[in-house]
Amino acid sequence: MDTERKVCPTCKKEFFTDIDKCPDDGSSLAPPVRDPLVGTVFAEKYEILSVIGSGGMSVIYKARHKYMERLCAVKLLHPFLLSDDSLFQRFQYEAKAASTLSHVNVVAMHDFGITGDGRAYLVMDFLDGEDLSTVLDRDVYLTEAQARPIFRQILAGLAHAHFKGVIHRDLKPSNIFLIPQAGTLLVKLVDFGIAKINTPENVNQALTRTGEVFGSPLYMSPEQCAGKSLDARSDIYSLGCLMYETLSGLRPLVGESALETMHMHLKEMPLTLSQAAPKADISPVLEEAVMRCLCKRALDRFQSVADLYQEIFDQALPNISNDFITAGIPVHSGKGVSINTGRTKSSGETGGTLSDNESPIAVDKKTTTKTATSVSPEAASTSTNSKASIPLVAALLLSGLAVSAGLYWIIAIWPGPESDRGTLLNRIIFAGWISRAEQLVNQSHYSEAEDAYNQAEKIADGFGDGSGRSMNVMRAKLKLFELSDQPKRSEAVLKEMALVNRNRALTDCDVVLREIERIRKQYEKVKLTSQDRGINSERELALQMGTKIAAIIAVSQRLRAVNAYDDQENLLQKATDLYNQLVSNDDPQLADLKTALAYSHWDQDEIVYVRPLLAQALAITINANKRDARQASALDVAESWLRLGQCDRDRSAYADADKELGTALSILRAYSKLDKNDPESARGYKLLIECLNATADYKVQVHKDAEALVLRNQVAAMKKVKLDYQPLPQ
Repeated sequence: MDTERKVCPTCKKEFFTDIDKCPDDGSSLAPPVRDPLVGTVFAEKYEILSVIGSGGMSVIYKARHKYMERLCAVKLLHPFLLSDDSLFQRFQYEAKAASTLSHVNVVAMHDFGITGDGRAYLVMDFLDGEDLSTVLDRDVYLTEAQARPIFRQILAGLAHAHFKGVIHRDLKPSNIFLIPQAGTLLVKLVDFGIAKINTPENVNQALTRTGEVFGSPLYMSPEQCAGKSLDARSDIYSLGCLMYETLSGLRPLVGESALETMHMHLKEMPLTLSQAAPKADISPVLEEAVMRCLCKRALDRFQSVADLYQEIFDQALPNISNDFITAGIPVHSGKGVSINTGRTKSSGETGGTLSDNESPIAVDKKTTTKTATSVSPEAASTSTNSKASIPLVAALLLSGLAVSAGLYWIIAIWPGPESDRGTLLNRIIFAGWISRAEQLVNQSHYSEAEDAYNQAEKIADGFGDGSGRSMNVMRAKLKLFELSDQPKRSEAVLKEMALVNRNRALTDCDVVLREIERIRKQYEKVKLTSQDRGINSERELALQMGTKIAAIIAVSQRLRAVNAYDDQENLLQKATDLYNQLVSNDDPQLADLKTALAYSHWDQDEIVYVRPLLAQALAITINANKRDARQASALDVAESWLRLGQCDRDRSAYADADKELGTALSILRAYSKLDKNDPESARGYKLLIECLNATADYKVQVHKDAEALVLRNQVAAMKKVKLDYQPLPQ
């Protein structure tokens, strides 16, 4: 009796068995529902052969190009998601990100479009093999000998993406695809659905704006968990998590929930590889490289993929050819990279469902091994059939028209991300007027240049955030009026810029206040629930709030810059009050908020509130340093002592100032020699100069002029060293 094919509705796995329950999650199995697209021709040219993966955002089909007879993977956005602008934009963005890349270790994208009935799709290589996650699920971990060739190819593909300005942002084992080729393995990076492209226009602003978090929590960098802006070093952290798991079979940091895991990435260091997997034979060089990738601060990690490659392989990252990439990487039949011939998975989908049980890489007497670029015997016979209805030239023309239509839609119709509305055509026209104006300025045709800037400003007013590009135009006009000696017009532009800056700061303040109020209301609900649930929820709310502290302080500084002191104080007070209820008294970010609030009162000459806040910030920082010096360093403690000492000096509390400034100075003396390549050294050196000046000023006030002179001379000697260190952006 033939067994019936069944599908688990939870994990989507398929079984040819007479069991009724899924062995993995216990769900009741059911007969599969045939997808209506299978057996049809999609977008007039793709013959849909089968479903090979599905997820919450899309379905992936195995397909054959109707005219070119090439196997491919068609990724189709779920129809019900078309009304969700952010998901639809992310799907479009995947097409843009992938289309900029052309490398043997990166999945290739061939087409993108929208059908007449509004279904968005993109077409990629069809990859025969399995992802690294499947291998690790089966084999737990790989030996170093098995893992190193895979790491080599991942680094090569990632280096290419970074060179092209693309940050993947979702590196994890399920996005590393392994393809067997003639006894070797070819590795490809897939799924650029939440990638970030570093372009001047930052087309993906709505998808990656600060404070918004995308990615897989098990592999996210601390800055990604905090919703901060990302660069290539965030990918390096995620790659460190991936390599850690590949070599040990364990994820470096795992919490009870996604938010707790993100909190651990922000606050905790994992065990070393030798501690986590003492029986694994991992070389010290590779272990040290992996652990350096996992440093919390981006500055402490490898600063580029090339640096990481050099460390692991003791050679510079080459300009890698296909032959170099795949040479000498065996397909292991034992533990490690053994390709399972019972199931396959196509690129482009994470956590997908596999429903093709006939392996495209299995070899027997009736089938032929195929790769992503091979053509089946049936396809070959069809392509040579003299009765083919459309010549190859016509097929190419049709494909070209389809691609052109897709490009036209992206350039002239797509409205852009929600937070930066405007078509690419708007941006091109705006850039054209700016370029024209700059040429005229260089030719000293100032009147014509002003006309061109005015045209650019009109375009800028019609798209984007309504002020960002206008500010750029105003800065250019300010330079123009300075060159043409028009001081009154320069003054008018400066006033207009100040007004725009003030309005933008107040708008941002309103946005942040609404978010604080949302979290506060949620916290009020949590306090009414049961104890256990309340604890878990408070932790999650603390993490949500913690990821926004840096942005809150940045907005407060912008409010201070436009003299909006009342708004600044209100924002910082509400943030401090809420965060104080959510976290313990050793959270460094709470100290940051209290310090910022103290200086807000100081700016308003409300000195009575300043010292208590600075004293509280100092106590928090000391506690944090005792708990974990990586979260609050000795420099943080010294700076807190310095700020309190400056406050007591200014309020003539000399006995307190003497103790506080002396304590700060005793810590900072260790930084009297500057290492320009070390950001901690540079910061300590600057703080030491500030502390010496503050102490000298205190000595003058208590009539110890000789001691003050000694300190001033020390500052003069130190300032002969030029402080030209510029820290990398976090």
